Amino acid sequence: MYAFQKLPQLLDKRGKLVHKGEYAKRKNGVNSITTRVWHHSLTKLSAGGSRIESFADFHVRTNGWPEIAYALIIDPKHVINGKAAIYYCVDIAKRSYHVGNSNTIGLGICVIGDYRTDKLDVATTQSVIDLHKALIADGIGKYDKAHNEMPGYSWKACCVYDYKKAFKDIGVINLPINSAEPAPVPGLYTIQEGDTLWSIALKDGKEGITVEDLIAANPGVKPTELKVGQTIKLGAAKNIYTPVADTPKKDQSEYKYPLPSGVLKSSSKDKVAIKQLQEALNAVNFKCGTADGIYGAKTKDAVTRFQKVYLPYEVDGSYGPNTKGKLQAVLKSKGF
Repeated sequence: MYAFQKLPQLLDKRGKLVHKGEYAKRKNGVNSITTRVWHHSLTKLSAGGSRIESFADFHVRTNGWPEIAYALIIDPKHVINGKAAIYYCVDIAKRSYHVGNSNTIGLGICVIGDYRTDKLDVATTQSVIDLHKALIADGIGKYDKAHNEMPGYSWKACCVYDYKKAFKDIGVINLPINSAEPAPVPGLYTIQEGDTLWSIALKDGKEGITVEDLIAANPGVKPTELKVGQTIKLGAAKNIYTPVADTPKKDQSEYKYPLPSGVLKSSSKDKVAIKQLQEALNAVNFKCGTADGIYGAKTKDAVTRFQKVYLPYEVDGSYGPNTKGKLQAVLKSKGF
């Protein structure tokens, strides 16, 4: 057993989160790891989706990865004896997806939170220190780098907390730090291992690039069939599908997949409206089964998965005006 596994605040979650299969082993197992790569989740600590179960759901069901991306996750919201909980999510001998073509040599470590605004508190910093010391004692990795210090990812706003300072200081670290400012988003981007349009998109970043923008800017690219080495438009995709404010909207009846108004949820009985919603979800690959006009478990699950991608701060499994707006935009980006 490794020293990091003996940390009192560590909880073993391997095999206990949503998964579809498992990652391949690193070519030389744990000996392949040269770099401990530090991330933050880019989800605010106050958000309901800032939890490992939500990350696993997004990584597996939306990105299509076998398991959650990070081997180790530190959770500031779960404190054990004064220290933030550390979740062991993926066996470190596996090549999980988090830094593209550097997945084999990189060990993914994520601190939950959006540290462009959140702060590392004492309990979290202490767990960063403990985990770092334990990994060094175990001989796991020689270097420490932020996500945006890895090849091809200098434009990522990750991580923006001062991870090197966190190794030494027990206290609150004021953020963001100037040195963590990401590079400008490149006009073109070369696909790396594990990349998806959903993992590439800057959904709430300063550039405002969305999945819809990427799909629209790359019409010959199939979102579910990206290939390593393939080049796509990234920075050039910004706002490509942002509607002009004074552009009149078509009546819903004119769309291939018209969307209902109002609110739909598990107790709803409007079969026509529910069927319209189901057909639209199926069309954008958030599958909910046969469009039968019943707002059952599969439909609620599909709406929930859609919201986790496009409305991460409004995930409730119910269909309303905001979900309708986002779903209409995705339909439009796919030519419907």
